Amino acid sequence: MITKDVIDRSPIRALERSIHGGLGPGKVGVVLGQTGVGKTACLVQIGLDALLRGRVVLHVSNEAPVNHLRAWYDELFHEIERSTGLEDSSAVLLELERRRLLMCQPGSSLKLARLNEASTLARGALGRDPDVVLFEGFDFDDATEAQLRSLHELAAGLGAEVWLSLRAHGVQTTSIDSLPPAVAKLESQIDVILSLEPAGSHVSIRVLKDHDSKRTQAPSLVLDAVTLQLIDQGRGLSGHDPRNRELFVLHSGGARGAEAAFGELAERYGIREIIFSFEGHTSRVRSRGLHLLTDAELRMGDVSLRYVSHRLRRVFPQAPVVRKVIQSIWHQIRPCQQVFVVGRIQADDTVRGGTGWGAELARRWKKQLNVFDVERNAWFRWDDTAWKQVDPVIDSPMFAGTGTANLDAAGRAAIEALFERSFGA
Repeated sequence: MITKDVIDRSPIRALERSIHGGLGPGKVGVVLGQTGVGKTACLVQIGLDALLRGRVVLHVSNEAPVNHLRAWYDELFHEIERSTGLEDSSAVLLELERRRLLMCQPGSSLKLARLNEASTLARGALGRDPDVVLFEGFDFDDATEAQLRSLHELAAGLGAEVWLSLRAHGVQTTSIDSLPPAVAKLESQIDVILSLEPAGSHVSIRVLKDHDSKRTQAPSLVLDAVTLQLIDQGRGLSGHDPRNRELFVLHSGGARGAEAAFGELAERYGIREIIFSFEGHTSRVRSRGLHLLTDAELRMGDVSLRYVSHRLRRVFPQAPVVRKVIQSIWHQIRPCQQVFVVGRIQADDTVRGGTGWGAELARRWKKQLNVFDVERNAWFRWDDTAWKQVDPVIDSPMFAGTGTANLDAAGRAAIEALFERSFGA
């Protein structure tokens, strides 16, 4: 059962103390941050805390598929379970899922009309209006003060607090005077503004606006850059260990060769594993953590095979199974901060074979991409302009491991050494 101690120990209590008790029903808050800084992690933890307190949560993203959002919630819930000794956790998790609706509305941004539609769907699916609404990717560029007032009316009608996230490009937003123009023009209609700022091994959460007060207070709350866990610094960092193997999750396709080797090493070191695959995938040899993608989930990763062939300068057959493999690679790479590939770097800087699509997605999405080149017998990292030789370490909680089906002894040794550097004694 969920005890008062579990709720009191949540780092969200530190955030609430910093903004006069929290955002509050009928209010609108905004979380700003650069790409990859942890906006999704921050919103998920706000949502999970609300669920633990018996509230109903609607979480809508224009980018993250539902299964990725669910993975965020599950991982953070299991961390609470590990750190607090939560009793009967399976029953608790089931109860939380009954009061949560996760939705993906693909597109460049979320507009007010789609938010109204999502709230109506939530009422039907959950049996009551949500108490907390989280929207990732709201369209601030085209929004007006009148639309923000309508958003306040929506929040008031639901009796819910509404959190929006916005990707802040370029300069860090460290004060109310440095807000992105799209937010600055609407600042009077926003109750709370938080800014996420990278700071070494942590991400500082700064309060730029606290209801009627404008300030630049950095509360005693940070987001750990490795685990993406919120940490209340007022309680100290005791028990926090970035090498804690239980915090890490390998994402792969479970196919023979490099993916199977990554899975075997993950199992040996006690690392959790998620295999994204589909019915009828004959190359899959692992089943630990298997997630069979539905047709709808596969379509999220859909892309023209002609486009893939053009990017990788290789002709891919127009076969259904090939398309599904390409689609499943999208799911493997999307939630991860680091991507590790065993393959061959070609003269045009692409990676040879079907593995190359995972590497191409990693580069497109600005992931940390590490490739073990089997011809040069060394690891290389893409730095946006060229490949640089490195000895990589797994230091992000969600990482992908993939590569050639024809894994040789050198490639196997490279994967083993990677895990030993990362998780060895």
